[in-house]
Amino acid sequence: MLDKVLKYITQNSMIKNGDKIVVGFSGGPDSTALLHILIQLKNIYNIEVFAVHINHMIRDEEAFRDEEFSREFCKRFDIPFYSFRIDVLTLAKDKGLSSEEAGRLVRYECFEKVLKEVSGNKIALAHNKNDQAETMIMKFLRGSGLRGISGIKPVRGNIIRPLLVCSREEIEEYCKKNNLNPVIDSTNKEAIYLRNKIRLELMPYIKENINENIIDNLFKASEILREEDEYIEMEAVKAYELVKADAGISISRFKELHIAIQRRIIRNMIKEVKGDLNAIENIHVDDCLKLIEKGETGKKINLPKKLIAEISYDNFYITLEKDKKDFEYKINIPGTTVIGELNLKVSTELIKNEGTLKDSAFIKYFDYDKIKGELVVRNRKEGDFIYPKGLNGKKKIKDLFIDNKIPKDKRDEIPLIALGKEILWVYNIRDTKNYKIDENTKNVLKIKIERG
Repeated sequence: MLDKVLKYITQNSMIKNGDKIVVGFSGGPDSTALLHILIQLKNIYNIEVFAVHINHMIRDEEAFRDEEFSREFCKRFDIPFYSFRIDVLTLAKDKGLSSEEAGRLVRYECFEKVLKEVSGNKIALAHNKNDQAETMIMKFLRGSGLRGISGIKPVRGNIIRPLLVCSREEIEEYCKKNNLNPVIDSTNKEAIYLRNKIRLELMPYIKENINENIIDNLFKASEILREEDEYIEMEAVKAYELVKADAGISISRFKELHIAIQRRIIRNMIKEVKGDLNAIENIHVDDCLKLIEKGETGKKINLPKKLIAEISYDNFYITLEKDKKDFEYKINIPGTTVIGELNLKVSTELIKNEGTLKDSAFIKYFDYDKIKGELVVRNRKEGDFIYPKGLNGKKKIKDLFIDNKIPKDKRDEIPLIALGKEILWVYNIRDTKNYKIDENTKNVLKIKIERG
């Protein structure tokens, strides 16, 4: 089996000379075989190996038996050993997770902690060929797409799985042959979780009554599916670059793409904003596609983890829900007012009317004597209005934003020069026809907005 694993490691470029590898070590047959094999590869690859054991505090005395076995095993082979005791059931309850989800979260947190402590660069996990088959069936039953049913990857980021090519039977035989005497988790024999039901009931039935080579066949299928998934993903990344527009995507260009590419672009957008795809299911992607198909400006849907999918004219956005942060500052006249939230500053000065003053994108001039009241710089409020140049009467700021196709999530970030509810200047968009200088103006208020 050692040669088989070594070949698989080479094929998938799992280990390089000088790697520092943190190994998930439960003390069971799979992780014991993995650790033992990596110990034998230390000199071949000039690697360092560190074992990490997590006691989930679930199986009482058996859990402490596993911890003690793991510690003694590492002492026997002179391997640095790191152990953690974490009450996973309490953690699951506090975080609203299943015990399986909480256990997985804890394990990866511990791996990363040790990885950082030892300046490591790889995490080795002991998933095997049977785990692969069980995962594929689980994903299929849950309605996963191509990526899901392709199963576990041999390499994902800094995580490697050298035993993925080996069956559970091969691993148990390896442990027996090398007198490793691993511990056995009694819960593995209980059909209480979906994976255990598949392992203990479904797989034996399939092997006996349908296809005795089910494990090997699914393993081969996983490699084919993974390669095809990788190809489609590469095409989706290229297409994503072509449809990107203003922090979102262009709906018109997006609709020209094949549905398979569209789904992946949506998932990639979510991953960019959220950092991962945890809690994101096919139904959420389909909801986004339905929203895009309708294409109604202003329409939005809520996705898991405070994500929002929204249509704004020809663009589709995915953003994180943000708490609105209102700001309002009295404008110093003359002087400077800093808008820390936007990294902008408002500078004012009082000057004489020389008859040659002209507004620009960043500077506006007003008749100071016409302004009765306190000027402030703030973001929008309900009921705000402006008397725009070139129009009769007043216009709601909300309507002004709509006319200028300002995305909703950007509207609170636009500074307004306000006199009560009346707006004198919507920065970078429009200013009022009121309070403008004329031949009778004596005192001019110059307002300049620029980066802080």
